[in-house]
Amino acid sequence: MDPRLQILLKNRCYFGTSSWKYPGWKGMIYQKPYTTEKEFKDSCLKEYADHYPCVGVDHTYYSWPTAKSFSTYTEQTPEHFRFLLKATEKVTIFKYPALPRYAKEAGKLNDTFLNAELFQEKFLLPLLPYKDRIGPIMFEFSQFHQGTLSRGSEFVERLNNFLKEITKNTGFKFAIEIRNSNWLQPAYFECLVNHQVGHVFNSWSRMPVIGEQFDKAQNYSLPFFIGRLLLKPGILYQEAVDSFAPYDKLHQELTPIRDSVVKLLLLAQTRNIDSYILVNNRFEGCAPKTIEGILKGLPTTDLKGQ
Repeated sequence: MDPRLQILLKNRCYFGTSSWKYPGWKGMIYQKPYTTEKEFKDSCLKEYADHYPCVGVDHTYYSWPTAKSFSTYTEQTPEHFRFLLKATEKVTIFKYPALPRYAKEAGKLNDTFLNAELFQEKFLLPLLPYKDRIGPIMFEFSQFHQGTLSRGSEFVERLNNFLKEITKNTGFKFAIEIRNSNWLQPAYFECLVNHQVGHVFNSWSRMPVIGEQFDKAQNYSLPFFIGRLLLKPGILYQEAVDSFAPYDKLHQELTPIRDSVVKLLLLAQTRNIDSYILVNNRFEGCAPKTIEGILKGLPTTDLKGQ
């Protein structure tokens, strides 16, 4: 592991990427001679963990987690390594998009939206044996459009009731990622603080840049910080995929957003709280190279007191 990441880890700062099974990183992160695609996907996590102390797990957004998969993950990684999971869409989608993958549910209201009992039974219970290895579980709420939730106050009310249930003696940490920029209001942040839940500072197509989100949140005592670098604001996901695959080099350097991440990390050190940074390939073209760029902007010594 890069010595700078070791220093950060000592101060409870975790850097990683969104998922890890990218062939484009061979020769960069992955040096072993994987003979088949299956072998690569099944075992490359171990080599990934030689470089980074955490990783984002996206597949739990599409299906419930299983004890078997996380048993394998924890066996392949050291004790300090953390998994940051996306909560399943079964509790975060208000109305299913009219897309083929949703089959008969496409276009229908989701009757399990923010269902705390279902989430605890199907998501948290299988993960209990591994809770010490799991970082904040992130609830990614897609942008709410007309015909779904129309007001931020209604969202906060529903979210408050949900968090009240799932934060009861679970031993897990949780964080909320929203994509309605006008909902970044005091009532939202107060709800998070009341339940000791984090906000995901996300760089995404239609959200304010991380620095602006940070300005809105800095007066609230959030329990930890998460920065999630997904997309350059104004750019759509498919545009980035088409432009950047196979994710083996940088295509752009978004310096102001990188600087905001550094600011976030330094404030976390000042407040003595955990911080997590997850970088997606679609942000600048190659997540490992983005991380390298951010590290260049950080102090090379212990960050305490900086």
